[in-house]
Amino acid sequence: MEKQANRGANRWIATAAEEICQIEKRWGFTSIRQFSQFLQMNPRTLSKLPHHDGTLTLESIANIYTRLVLLRNLKFVGNELKEEEQLLKDSLLRIMVSAATVPQTLRDEVVDELENQL
Repeated sequence: MEKQANRGANRWIATAAEEICQIEKRWGFTSIRQFSQFLQMNPRTLSKLPHHDGTLTLESIANIYTRLVLLRNLKFVGNELKEEEQLLKDSLLRIMVSAATVPQTLRDEVVDELENQL
């Protein structure tokens, strides 16, 4: 059971690492150190992203995204600001979906409904 829980943690951490890496590049940062200084976070928190060992928490991810939403105004203006807001929302949603545990019965219901709609 522990291995399965750890595997689930690894999946969302891998998703979070990829998403935050893309944001870091999109925002023009070339190192975790620069990015963590901008976010005013301990660099060790961001350094946990590449290590899919379960030491990073969803609370830390929520904290990172809260800061990103607040600070996006310093990097973007106008339509770019709105686009970045949507990109951040989509990114966070992908992380949350990868962290969620969905019962098989619910999955089956969704598949059945989609098949009925076709």
